[in-house]
This record gives sequence, C-alpha cells and structure tokens, in this order.
Amino acid sequence: MNSAELILQFSSANHVNVTFDGTDSGRLEFVNPVTHKDREDIRWYVETYGARSLADPDDAEARRIEGRLTEIGKALFRAVFQAGDGEANERFLAFRNSNATQRVITITAYDSSVLSLPWELLHDPRGVFLFREKPHISVRRRVAGAERGRAPLRIKPKQQLHVLFVISRPIDEGVSFIDPRSDPEAILDTLHEHAPGRITC
Repeated sequence: MNSAELILQFSSANHVNVTFDGTDSGRLEFVNPVTHKDREDIRWYVETYGARSLADPDDAEARRIEGRLTEIGKALFRAVFQAGDGEANERFLAFRNSNATQRVITITAYDSSVLSLPWELLHDPRGVFLFREKPHISVRRRVAGAERGRAPLRIKPKQQLHVLFVISRPIDEGVSFIDPRSDPEAILDTLHEHAPGRITC
C-alpha cells in the first residue's frame, strides 16, 4: 500500500465517524476540547509573535503557549480516537500500522467550527505530534459534498500565470481567523525564484 487515508467524517459539530480501509467506527460523540482562549493564543502566536515579536514578555507568553500546544493536540486526539467504545482507536492503529509511505488524515465537515480546529496539532498521548511520525502523517480538510460539483473547465496551458490571492474570512461567531496576508509575499518570492518572469499578480 503506497498511501493510506484515515477519514474523520463530521455529520455535525458534535458527531464523527472514523473510517479506514473500508471499515467505519460508527457514529461517535465528539466534544470539542479547544477553547476560545486556545484559538486566540494560537492566532497571537502565529500572527503576532511569529511575525514581529517585540520584547521579553512576548517570549514568556510564547513559551506558555508552546507548552499548551501539546496539551491541545492530546486533547483533540482523545476527543476523536479515545472516546466511545474503542472503534475509532482501532481504525487509527490500523492506519498508523499500515505499510503506506504516504499517510493523510482527512477532516470532512460542513461546519466551519470543525474545519477550523488546529488538527495539525494532533498528538498521540502515548507518543508524539502526528506530523512527526515516520512516515509523515499529513492533515487535509474537505468541505463535505464539495466533490460533487461540476466537471472542471479545460484550459489551454499558457506561458505566463496571473495569480489572484483571495482571503476568505469566516463569518461564524467565535470562529478564529489566522491572518494570511504575509503568505502571498513568501509564495511570490518562491515562484519568482523557480519561474522568473512567468508569474504576475
């Protein structure tokens, strides 16, 4: 098996099915362990501290948040894989023990409050952050039902690409938003390095 996908299918913000290799855990209760303060702290850590730390108090606050990241990751892991009758944990162990060289956890939901959770922090309480596993475990998000759209329009290849950056802000109350305005500059620098003169915006 070259690749393996573990699917967390959220039918609502409070219920999840865990599926791997055609077997399903059944519908399980999910209690979100990530607080509003956790979300605000992560936002501050990424947007403010990561971009423009100002003084020693910032460093102290950053160390506090860094310590909390492991706790958040373990709490998320327990909320999905260690709740219920053990079916979800069985799916996770089968996924982890597969011989796949590429492993991905797909979060599928309609609810933006689920998709916006910091799933990249998933941390096995008996081990490490899942992104540190060998082979690497990636996380991706999918809006439920999005794959049933129209067939894509075929476009002829061109010598030059024009990039438009669009920032989508959540409108749901209480949903955190990490400001991505610093991303385009880094992306454009990289594109210019590898394809000089072929990318415009």
